[in-house]
Amino acid sequence: VTVTDNINPTITCPANVAATTNTGCTSTGVALGTPTTNDNCTVASVTNNAPSAFPLGTTTVTWTVTDGSGNTATCTQTVTVTDIINPTITCPANVAATTNTGCTATGVNLGTPATADNCTVASVTNNAPSAFPLGTTTVTWTVTDGSGNTATCTQTVTVTDNVKPTITCPANRVVAPYRLTGTTVAYATPTATDNCSVASIVRIAGLASGSTFPIGVNTVTYRVTDGSGNTATCSFTITVIDPYCSNNANSQKVYVCHNGNTICISVNALDTHLNGHAGDYLGTCNPVTSRSNSSTAPEETTAAIKAPAVTAAATKAPSVIVTDNGDAETLKVVVAPNPSSTDFKLQVRSNTNEAVSIQIIDMNGRTMQTVNRISKGQNVSVGSAFKAGVYFAEVKQGNTKTIVKLVKL
Repeated sequence: VTVTDNINPTITCPANVAATTNTGCTSTGVALGTPTTNDNCTVASVTNNAPSAFPLGTTTVTWTVTDGSGNTATCTQTVTVTDIINPTITCPANVAATTNTGCTATGVNLGTPATADNCTVASVTNNAPSAFPLGTTTVTWTVTDGSGNTATCTQTVTVTDNVKPTITCPANRVVAPYRLTGTTVAYATPTATDNCSVASIVRIAGLASGSTFPIGVNTVTYRVTDGSGNTATCSFTITVIDPYCSNNANSQKVYVCHNGNTICISVNALDTHLNGHAGDYLGTCNPVTSRSNSSTAPEETTAAIKAPAVTAAATKAPSVIVTDNGDAETLKVVVAPNPSSTDFKLQVRSNTNEAVSIQIIDMNGRTMQTVNRISKGQNVSVGSAFKAGVYFAEVKQGNTKTIVKLVKL
């Protein structure tokens, strides 16, 4: 009688296992437990197919029991490996940048952080703005691995302003003297702009608006400072016309406009004359610049003088204006007609053969017409296209300069 065993053994697996990764993104040394086995005769062996290192995720382990007759039975167990190790991140160096015209820094190169993870790096992000404001901004970098673990680091971006502000001064001006001590002149404060902010506008040289400006060229300088300490300056001149009738520094006579005619009177009689003749004023009826040996008057000026009304009644303007050089007149300008509804005919008369230039300026200091290389005695036509208004013809020959007022009807 031959008796064989054909009854399979039984096996019950250990409970499922949860494990975590090590630095190599696997789990090693996992304790699986021991299955429960039984057989009607004998259990010969119990084996499983577990790897030595479990990868990230879920692995199914199959256990097999074999009895003494070779009969088998199996069961399965799962090992789930998760990654709980945070990635690492090292930020780039801090950055220094400068502002653009909008008081921000754009296109800033932040660099690239160094990152690592035991498994995989999924993403690297930062919260940097597209435009960095003035000052220091903290940028936070975040690295995320494939399992959602994160790490952060911070980097600073410091923005400074090195853009200078801009400042615009009032136009240069030529004014007639009110008294021999000078003329009270008011002017507008310069205007300034900056890409960030204007902290202050300060006069650093020259007289304040509303002061009495002495005869001659007076330079006024202003400085603008922005919120970061950057500065810029501008200057303008206020030229008070020299009223003396001669180039001689010891001259005791001055020009006075009397009833539309320019006369010379004694300095000692000036106050008495002006007080007794309403409407008369110090200086020529048409402006004459400082003495002929002066070349400091600005090329473009705004004349703050008694300009006649622009009407047909303004016919009292004299047609000949002379730069007085004492007994010897070296430069004359004849204008006819003046006032004019068409053009002005200018003729220069001089004792020298040096070339003459003429520059026509409007009441806003803008150059309207320029004529160069004029010979003495030559007739020059100007102003045919001018609109009605008051203009000034600046006639220069070497260091001698004369200004003639032109009235366009």
